[in-house]
Amino acid sequence: MHLRYMSPPTVRSVAATAAVLTTTAILIHQREDLISSYRRRRGIKGLLRLLWVGDHLPPHLRMSMDELDKVEKRMDTSEEQIAQIEILVEKARLDSVDSVPSSAEEQLDTDELRTVLFQQYPELRTRIAIFSNKLDTLAAILDSVQSHSDEEVKLRKKQLSNRIVVVMNELDRLVASLNL
Repeated sequence: MHLRYMSPPTVRSVAATAAVLTTTAILIHQREDLISSYRRRRGIKGLLRLLWVGDHLPPHLRMSMDELDKVEKRMDTSEEQIAQIEILVEKARLDSVDSVPSSAEEQLDTDELRTVLFQQYPELRTRIAIFSNKLDTLAAILDSVQSHSDEEVKLRKKQLSNRIVVVMNELDRLVASLNL
């Protein structure tokens, strides 16, 4: 090999080499993210579907995930509503305690206290009943979502189901505290 006959590198070859080295460095640096994305997108079929169709999920799974997204949004609202109902119940309790006569002989029993609560806040019973019905409807919608034996859909259904149970238990605790 004769070194005399080698031409100096051109700007184009230097730029191409720099681009290849930069791309390789970025891919090596981002390999964990790429592997994670590959797994999230359900392998090569999911990546090809993402490029071709614009969604990595097959249509039947996309429908299930969209339904779960709707349930999740409604769960966020339900969690806010249970907090509002709890505040209303506590406020009603505090207001009813303030209106209770101070003498020990005239203290109200639980039934009388509940009566006073619902006289002062007639919407309380209605709000609790409507909210309970909404939770039952939400649970039914969640149960109707098909998982198609997909682990991600099953996991989301289980997580949302657990959230519904927590809110239902909280509501049951409130109802029990009011002896409804």
